Amino acid sequence: MKNERGFSMIELLLVVTIVTLIAAIAIPNLRKARQSANSASAVQSLRTITTAQQMYRMKYQKYGTLLALAPEGTLDTSLGSGNKSAYLFAITLAADEQHYGVTATPTEDPANLSYYFVDETTVIRFNLGAPASASSPPIPK
Repeated sequence: MKNERGFSMIELLLVVTIVTLIAAIAIPNLRKARQSANSASAVQSLRTITTAQQMYRMKYQKYGTLLALAPEGTLDTSLGSGNKSAYLFAITLAADEQHYGVTATPTEDPANLSYYFVDETTVIRFNLGAPASASSPPIPK
């Protein structure tokens, strides 16, 4: 037999096994990091909406909807549309437009992720796996 150079079948199987093992460990951690980043983005978006609401109220003496806030230049286009970083944002106004509530609902894996809520008190509240409300606990600082 010739002295051939290359990898044997066992060596290739060993490399494939090691790569598979590393992927099995890394992929869940990557997913968790992505979910944490989306959650942090949702909290920051709620802060942005709260600031936009305060500016809108100073100008018009009432609070506004996402559609009303977007042309003011205080919200980016994705947040103005109500969908950003795997969260859906919705503003609920009271009939007199002197009170509002904003909810952030996760679009991916909603049973295991945090929902957020903020109103004119500017305290951001959260609830894990279910919609947050004014009675939910505030986010930790």
